[in-house]
Amino acid sequence: MKILVRTTGVLFSVLAIAGCGDQRDAAPVINPASSNPTPAPTNNVPDWVNDPTLGGKYPIAAYGVSEKMMSGEGMMRDRAMNAARTEIARSVNVRVQSIFKDWTREGGEITSQDNKQMAMTMAENISRSVTDQVLTGASQRGRYAEPGTGRLFVWVYLDAGALDSLNKQIQAKTREEVEKRAHFASKIEADKAFADLDKLVDAQLQGK
Repeated sequence: MKILVRTTGVLFSVLAIAGCGDQRDAAPVINPASSNPTPAPTNNVPDWVNDPTLGGKYPIAAYGVSEKMMSGEGMMRDRAMNAARTEIARSVNVRVQSIFKDWTREGGEITSQDNKQMAMTMAENISRSVTDQVLTGASQRGRYAEPGTGRLFVWVYLDAGALDSLNKQIQAKTREEVEKRAHFASKIEADKAFADLDKLVDAQLQGK
């Protein structure tokens, strides 16, 4: 995230008027911004503000920001945490949808419109279920108060243990959803399909 600092130069023009009706040339325009330039902005923020994943170390990570509030840091932290959790939820949802799309395409012939709709419904159910559980365990991993603006940044990520738990949740919820739909399950070669699912989940959760 880039923090932009805008410097506005204020121009002052002075027109000197001499007596007896003689008009002298206007004094030079002075631009404080050019005569005393503001140093280029520096980016003295934690690495996770620029890249919440820290180069892929934490594949599912995000930060939230709250503007300065009169009510104090407690309320600001809550707002920033909500923003970070929303982004974590979006990331998990996108990954689950991608996993399930690839899995149903590779694991069997999901060609009819009914089966496609069923696959979509299953993906949504799985995503909603695992996302709720992920957010329950999401906690603050870092904070940064921005000098000058007072904005508060809060960092949230899923560590290795949380990712492993998410992997197992996706596997378990998928089996549960498939077992509810015998017709759909008949389109999936169960043994091979769940082995493929494990690979897809692992790849997505590791950011590969």
